[in-house]
Amino acid sequence: MATFEWNSSMNTGIAEIDKQHAELTQIINTLYYAYMNGEEDSVLSPLIHKVNDYAHMHFATEVDLMSAYRDEIPDFESHMEQHREFFSNAIGFLLDYLNNKADITPELLDYLTDWWFNHINGIDRKMAEFLINKGAA
Repeated sequence: MATFEWNSSMNTGIAEIDKQHAELTQIINTLYYAYMNGEEDSVLSPLIHKVNDYAHMHFATEVDLMSAYRDEIPDFESHMEQHREFFSNAIGFLLDYLNNKADITPELLDYLTDWWFNHINGIDRKMAEFLINKGAA
């Protein structure tokens, strides 16, 4: 998947999470389009930092929301593992690019987009449903 446009059918029902999902989707799409348009490092590097920084902030928000229910929430450890995977794989390769250790490829950006789409529509939906049912969100 090259990019995807955020739409209301992707909402989880938790306004703060939905706003962050939409924003990170836009940042990832901007990075994808910049790369595909042949932009230079001076454009790509700040976008990579923005993806990394925003993802850290967003995942911290999710952890904060889930922390009170850590022992009850379905797939909590799997959710945390997905976050680690995101930083290890997708973000790791992007940071390697910044350090001249790797190239950005369309396949990497497709992986980033696919991972993000599947995370939102999979485990984040389960998290949101649980938190809403608990009255925590």
